Amino acid sequence: MKRSNFHAALLILIFTGFIQFVHAQGIIVTSQSRIPRIETLRIEKHHVNVSIDNQLATTKIDQIFANPNDFQLEGTYLFPLPDDVAVSDFVLYIDGKPVKGELLAKDRARSIYEGIVRSMQDPALLEYIGTRAFQARVFPIPPNGERRIQLEYSQVISVDSGLAKYTYPLRTDTYTHQPVGSLAVSIDLKSKHALKTIYSPSHEIAVNRKNDHRANISYEGTDVHVKRDFVCYYSLSDKDFGIDLITHRDNTDEDGFFMLLISPKYEVKRSEVIEKDFIFILDRSGSMKGPKIEQAKEALRFCVNSLNDGDRFNLILFNTDVEPFSEKLVSVKEERKNALAFVDDIVGNGGTNINDALLAALDDEPDPKRPRIIVFLTDGEATVGETDTTRILKNVTGENSDKSRIFVFGVGYDVNVNLLDKMAEQNGGTRQYVKPKENLEVAVSSFFTKVSEPILVNLGLDIQNIKTKNLYPQKLPHLFRGSQLTVLGRYAGTGKTKLTLRGDINGKKHEFSNVAKFPKQESDHQFLPKLWAQRKVAYLVDAIRLNGENKELVEEIARLSEKYGIMTPYTSFLVTEDGPQRRQLSRARGRSVPLSAVQAPSPKAKLVPDAKQQIEESIQLQALQKQAQVAETAVTVQQVKNKTFHLREKVWVDSTHKPETETKKIEFGSDAYFELLKKEPELTKYLAIGKHVIVCHKATCYEIHPPKQPQVNP
Repeated sequence: MKRSNFHAALLILIFTGFIQFVHAQGIIVTSQSRIPRIETLRIEKHHVNVSIDNQLATTKIDQIFANPNDFQLEGTYLFPLPDDVAVSDFVLYIDGKPVKGELLAKDRARSIYEGIVRSMQDPALLEYIGTRAFQARVFPIPPNGERRIQLEYSQVISVDSGLAKYTYPLRTDTYTHQPVGSLAVSIDLKSKHALKTIYSPSHEIAVNRKNDHRANISYEGTDVHVKRDFVCYYSLSDKDFGIDLITHRDNTDEDGFFMLLISPKYEVKRSEVIEKDFIFILDRSGSMKGPKIEQAKEALRFCVNSLNDGDRFNLILFNTDVEPFSEKLVSVKEERKNALAFVDDIVGNGGTNINDALLAALDDEPDPKRPRIIVFLTDGEATVGETDTTRILKNVTGENSDKSRIFVFGVGYDVNVNLLDKMAEQNGGTRQYVKPKENLEVAVSSFFTKVSEPILVNLGLDIQNIKTKNLYPQKLPHLFRGSQLTVLGRYAGTGKTKLTLRGDINGKKHEFSNVAKFPKQESDHQFLPKLWAQRKVAYLVDAIRLNGENKELVEEIARLSEKYGIMTPYTSFLVTEDGPQRRQLSRARGRSVPLSAVQAPSPKAKLVPDAKQQIEESIQLQALQKQAQVAETAVTVQQVKNKTFHLREKVWVDSTHKPETETKKIEFGSDAYFELLKKEPELTKYLAIGKHVIVCHKATCYEIHPPKQPQVNP
């Protein structure tokens, strides 16, 4: 009986982010026998609890693996370790019992990784070639049973210019090709120096600050398809404002990318909170009758009760007519009770006089020492007085002259989205839409909580001796207690520079500064180029949506989308079938179409959006303009380091590759393949995306192709 190429009882599975050699008891593999189908182990639970005390991080991992097969499995557990992490005190428990393991040097780990890549014909593990690993034997996992693995280790987190970075290798979970049942990461962060920036480019984290020296950071989800490692930055500074710089510059011949993270201290005395003026404008027309008006009244009560005694305010109601609570701004301390009684008497009836209500709010000359914030809430279009959108905007902008910031709330699907979006954009505010089944009280109360305590207003930013461009946001917002401002841009020039943040505190000019270095080359922080590009695309799409199509903007959106692999839920890129890729922006489709899967437009396509589509677009664009995490990429697009790959006819093609370019062909998994990786280790991350890849590197283009299938004689 002739044996096959497989070892008699050794099968290989990759699971849970870790590699496992699985021993299937009692199976003798021959050329005549069949290997039973083995289902991949599932990760039912992957919880990570981290304690960081100053620079010492202790990571505790709790995982439950489920064996869905009818036979027992056993194997070896490998945990990849980055080169820049000094790890000690590894402790591993399996079902509560301690298990011995060993730290593998890079060469030994590499040999294991390469062996699995060859055997499995799967390039995914190439990502970890060149790293160390922790290895331990896994006790048998019973048929249709579970094993709980707990791992604990400590490491010292390095701090560079006050900025620290913690990374946990979640991405290994992708090898199961199944979602993780319960995924959670929690970090208890303590420092003797005050914490300023707390930021994750990989996951949308929740940050609960206890005080200036302690915070809890958390992320959790169910049935999560893991696509990237968990990364968290935090900065340490005893200054009133943290101004932290993160840069990336792969190519010294091109402008670099940078991110500024600006964070005020968390613990603020009442005397340090800027006294402000709030004006609330409420639509009380007939369409607001019922639950909407009651929710609006509850929201107003919350806001009035939450104002500081030193603030001033006014309430302006409008329907066919305009009814102010007072002819001018009044003291909160003196008029709070009267204002609450005024709110109790609000009823909904009449038309919608938007123009006069806004002009009434702007009638008072603002106090330059106090920021003035206008909250405008409506559920309909203008039906009384001036009803033309262009003229209303011109009237408001002309009267305001950038003296007040206007924040708008649109309620329901009958609002004039174009008017509200432009109102906020032209007057330094934001827009928010409350859908029919959402609670208006919760939305307004949540917004007010965020903006009720301004710390620094009328911000300006100065970066000496460095040329910057394409900064987003283009206009800096006020900084509020507990907030964090993220500024993204491009830079030219190198060297140390002084970063200066300017702003007003109670009418007086203040400056806060930090010294940072813009490097000539920086290969870390690979997320920055795509994050900057998605922020720019969001602003460009918004400009087109609000002001109409512009050829140059459309072409720039297409260029950025292809180069950085950006897919947005509100743009479609259309291509004709005659060969040349002529792309144009198709507005308001309400669907996602990746650049590599573009289609010709249907002659019946609805190019004019209805109000509901416009609201969805506005919500998504506003979110992307603020999003501090890299957005997901289409399944046909892969962003790896500074390169974008598009899947074309089952081949991952480097976007810089030209069809006429000569390529060097190398078979996947061959000796030449691994020799190339030893010679050019930078290629490992690119080639990890598939068995058939075309990549250009150092003036040479390589085509890595799958092994030829042996011909079977009949």
